[in-house]
Amino acid sequence: MRYEPRSFDDLAIGDRFESEQRILSPSDIGRFAQLSGDHTALHTDAAYAATTIHGGVIAHGALVLAIATGHAYAIGVFEGTIVAIRSLDAAFLRPVRPGDSLTTHFEVESLEPGDAEDRATALFRVQVVNQDGKRVLKGRWAMLMRRSQPGG
Repeated sequence: MRYEPRSFDDLAIGDRFESEQRILSPSDIGRFAQLSGDHTALHTDAAYAATTIHGGVIAHGALVLAIATGHAYAIGVFEGTIVAIRSLDAAFLRPVRPGDSLTTHFEVESLEPGDAEDRATALFRVQVVNQDGKRVLKGRWAMLMRRSQPGG
């Protein structure tokens, strides 16, 4: 889904946003291994990965997190309104496999006006779910956002 950009002052606790689905391809995993330098066999060697408890190749957790950040950009909410990601945490809940379709959900958890007149921090609860509606990643992201009205 695509939303209008939102400043800090346009957000309310409980606001929810959802990305479009993205299907993870085997080449996504290969390109991420090349980019990151992480060529762990679980992610790059199908014969080896088949012998593990996962039964096949799985995506890097950092790749799933990177897809979520791409989803954050793609939904439009942060377009022209984000100043910085202050922090993010992530828990990887289950494996993501080639062919899985991922959707990211964002929910405003808290709003912290702070002392700056032109920016403030919004805390988002973030979840990535697969095509079966199962959570594969959860976390919280603190986003430094522009204010629409200096001083709020």
